[in-house]
Amino acid sequence: MDNSLKILGTFLFIVLSLGSNAQMALGPSNSNTSNAVKGDLEAPRTDLLRTHTGDFVYGPATRIKFKIIEEGSGIETTFFKVGDSPFMQSDGRQMMPHDLADGAYKMLYYSVDKEGNQEQVRMDMVYIDKEGPRVKSSFNATPVSFKDGMPVLPHGVHVLLEIADEKVNVQKVTYQINNGQKVESDDLHTIDLAEELSAIADDTIRIEVTAYDEFYNISKEVIAFKIKR
Repeated sequence: MDNSLKILGTFLFIVLSLGSNAQMALGPSNSNTSNAVKGDLEAPRTDLLRTHTGDFVYGPATRIKFKIIEEGSGIETTFFKVGDSPFMQSDGRQMMPHDLADGAYKMLYYSVDKEGNQEQVRMDMVYIDKEGPRVKSSFNATPVSFKDGMPVLPHGVHVLLEIADEKVNVQKVTYQINNGQKVESDDLHTIDLAEELSAIADDTIRIEVTAYDEFYNISKEVIAFKIKR
């Protein structure tokens, strides 16, 4: 074989070998394996947290709190509305709007992340409790007559007080008979005043009962009657 052809063949073999080795050293071509950074396309998940009552009952000073799950770009903001009120931005410190009366309401809420992904609007029923416990009084006798707008009851009558709250627990109950000392009851639901009344010689009895629930909503009840001696 001609020497010039041998030299040319050797040269081409060296060039091709160098190119193959360089390719192996550099790794796969970027054009075949490039992975574009994937953005956050998933919306957050927002849950309304239950209050300390174990459900969604709110008092006048109960904060509205949310749990938000967002594993991508992070939370931008959370919005909520109660009843017919407009949507408000949550900062974790709001309480129920003060102009809402006691009762049940729909709460709508949702969150938006920093990529602008918005979750579907969610809904829960919430209950606003602005009323104190209910106080009911009963007697073990019927009035024998009425005087000065008050029933006249027989001597030795028993008075029973029943305290209840349909939404939350009763926190405290006090009562005062005429001008006597205000007493805090150990029983928060049923109070029998027979013993106290037996020690009072007045013909007119006035019992003032004050009851508090765990939101410190207050209710007062006055029971007034006369005793026939």
